[in-house]
Amino acid sequence: MKDDIERVKPTNPECPFCPGAHLSSDWQGYVVVLNPERSEISSILNIERAGNYALKVNVR
Repeated sequence: MKDDIERVKPTNPECPFCPGAHLSSDWQGYVVVLNPERSEISSILNIERAGNYALKVNVR
């Protein structure tokens, strides 16, 4: 599992769409949206852009 987490760690700790918003390394799942216009999950999560998204971020 640690290898899987290492693969999805970002190289830049900032959101490419929200400059200034820092990313967390403490999350518990993610979803990949390829086509938000046709995705039921993107509708539920209010995702408008294709990309990788954390499902639960733990704030400490």
